[in-house]
Amino acid sequence: MTSATAIRLLGFLLVLTAGISQATNGWVIREDGAGPAKIGMSLSQLNPTLHEKFAMPKAKDSQGCFYVKPTKHPHVSFMIENGRLARIDVDSAGTPTVQGIQVGDSEQHALEVYGPNLRVENHKYIPEGHYLTIRSKDNRYGIRFETDNGKIRTFYAGRFEAIQYVERCQ
Repeated sequence: MTSATAIRLLGFLLVLTAGISQATNGWVIREDGAGPAKIGMSLSQLNPTLHEKFAMPKAKDSQGCFYVKPTKHPHVSFMIENGRLARIDVDSAGTPTVQGIQVGDSEQHALEVYGPNLRVENHKYIPEGHYLTIRSKDNRYGIRFETDNGKIRTFYAGRFEAIQYVERCQ
């Protein structure tokens, strides 16, 4: 390989890496968190970690469970339950799971990637939809994908109990 070819190849790889980095902003969704955010963190821990100013809602009846959105990750929402991060919701492509699955991927692809540990159930509201759920090895966390006509339309990760909620906060 000539040095000119090597330089072009290196430049191409740098551009490709930058594009991937911008698409995900370096975040991937894990069963126990996203980026530096970890399930179980309080708002006072999340704020300095993410350079945010999340606050409890003013209405007392909303303080038990509510959502906040990180400013640098517009397609991600954090469910705060009893003052702690319980679940991370993703509503658009660009922020994948550690295994590379994201909104817009096929249900079949998720089944191939996660294998037989991915539990499939009928969706409560979407006739052609499913819930695809995987539980962490310690059973404390999980990821749940919602599908419609064979495509992932949203997914969430966090405490296993919290990813079971059908109506978001319950």
